[in-house]
Amino acid sequence: MASLAQSVYSFDADDEAIIFGVGITLGIVDNLLLKPRKPISIEELEKFSRENVNSFDRIATYNWSPTASTVSDILLVVSIASPLFLLSSSNVHKDIGTFSTMYVENVIFSYSLTYLAKAIELRPRPYIYNEMVPVQEKLNIGSTLSFFSGHSTMAFSSAVFLSTLFQKYHPGSKSIPYVWGTTLMAASVVAYLRVYSGQHFPSDIITGAVAGCLIGYLIPLIHEHKESTEVLPNNIPSSNVFSFNINF
Repeated sequence: MASLAQSVYSFDADDEAIIFGVGITLGIVDNLLLKPRKPISIEELEKFSRENVNSFDRIATYNWSPTASTVSDILLVVSIASPLFLLSSSNVHKDIGTFSTMYVENVIFSYSLTYLAKAIELRPRPYIYNEMVPVQEKLNIGSTLSFFSGHSTMAFSSAVFLSTLFQKYHPGSKSIPYVWGTTLMAASVVAYLRVYSGQHFPSDIITGAVAGCLIGYLIPLIHEHKESTEVLPNNIPSSNVFSFNINF
């Protein structure tokens, strides 16, 4: 593995305060929007028909598997924790403060952006339309939080975050394609199980996957060392030459 002379990522207290502030604010807004919402009533259930679901998503209304849902929950926890594997690298361990900050920001934005959409959209989950699902399973506020998939968002943001950092810290490693392939495949399994279990429509997980990939890519990107150019006057009085100081 190639070893880096210095970190490819930087920590700026002012920038971090803004990023954390935005993420936390979104989380507060999520809670404020969801707090007054009421669960679906039995009367409202009678109005739902799978014929009103678009043809692309309709297949999910036939799915129901509590076991698959539980497995997806377990795999999600593993996915969220997976970037911590990078701490076994000495290059990453030297930057534990910056890495930890980016890791927490990745989780916060994956959660807060997802629930902001859920709170605004209030889309019924596929199992609402499935007559085989017990009525009691449908009578809760969670049954209206289908769009978009938090599991998919967090799984893919963790996958891209882990893979991006691995590639940046070990640019010469032959393991890079395998890391990308393994993490994205694991995230895809989580997403698939959410449809198979009847918890989400295909459009929910596709949107979540796109959002997660963007978050997992952008958080490291905004922390990369920026190339800056300073123009400094040359110390020789009689010279009109300027010297350039390049900082990375």
